[in-house]
Amino acid sequence: MVKVHGSLEGVNQELFLAALRFNAKMFGLVFGIFGAIVLIVMTQVSLAMWGDNAGGYLGLLGVFLPGYSVSPSGTLIGAIWAFLFAGLAGYLIYWSYGRVVGRNLAAYISEQEATTDPMLKPATMRLYGVALGTALGAAIGLALFASTVWLVLRGTADSSVHAALLGNYLPGYTVSVVGGLIGALELFVLVFVSSVMLAAIYNKVVDLREGKG
Repeated sequence: MVKVHGSLEGVNQELFLAALRFNAKMFGLVFGIFGAIVLIVMTQVSLAMWGDNAGGYLGLLGVFLPGYSVSPSGTLIGAIWAFLFAGLAGYLIYWSYGRVVGRNLAAYISEQEATTDPMLKPATMRLYGVALGTALGAAIGLALFASTVWLVLRGTADSSVHAALLGNYLPGYTVSVVGGLIGALELFVLVFVSSVMLAAIYNKVVDLREGKG
């Protein structure tokens, strides 16, 4: 059985892992549906605003989503890819975050004040910035690296001028295996730092809400 790092004293570890798997699947499903809806809406808005010229930039997604085009049939294919990619990313993000946060679960539960009416004082789960940053940063960095390697394997690296523009924001990034690795590491750091800052702000708001500020 997969072990959760750290102590889960007072918590049924097997039950916790079962709940983690279920929630990761649900989060992945919601993430996937959301990704597909976003792609469909973006495509339809582009078609409505620019008509035949709608594929100028959005159509570049076809490089990463084979078969996608800014058209009714291409939208369906792209939505399927978006659902699969976003769903998998959502599952991995939740699973990674939950595994790391698991070590703090017992302490969190033991610190909660009991109440017979959760509507009066609902428990608010705090964010663990390091865990969230690690999960999100790893997932997004891996996505960039995998996308870059996909372009290299397809033999379109030299012609992927728009993908190469990421080098303006991620110094050292190029459409190559080494460049993809550099970009992925830089993106991981950016997402990690942003997540830690976001968690700090969020937790401060929670403390103020609970009168601990």
